[in-house]
Amino acid sequence: MHTQIINVMGGQKAFAQKIDSFLSFIEVTQQGIPIAIAQTVQKRMNLSNKQFGEMLNLSESTFQRRIKNKSILTPSESEKVIDFSKIIAKGVDVFHDDNDFNSWLNSPILALGNRKPIELLTSSIGREEVLNVLFRIEHGIYS
Repeated sequence: MHTQIINVMGGQKAFAQKIDSFLSFIEVTQQGIPIAIAQTVQKRMNLSNKQFGEMLNLSESTFQRRIKNKSILTPSESEKVIDFSKIIAKGVDVFHDDNDFNSWLNSPILALGNRKPIELLTSSIGREEVLNVLFRIEHGIYS
């Protein structure tokens, strides 16, 4: 699974160090990931700078300034981007298509209290629950 996550984030070439296990993500998170990786994930989710900035708990102007300065994300922001990447990797695995997954992300889901999964990605609890629903769908459990 970590290979799919790396691919969502732009592939091994996007990282300064080799990512060869989930434990590698801990070090990458602590060092902070480049904003370019976050932008790659943002594009996979079809989100505006405003939307993606909000998911990182940043204003649109701060996010745009970070892009302009080619900043490194904080450990907390980096962890969120890795979480988003996990969700994308699992979603594409389950739905077999970016468009179908993005459509699901933006649709009210009964198992999530009729909330759109995209709305829940701002919190770690929400990200975990979205991932849980994807696993249930993958295993044919009614969600």
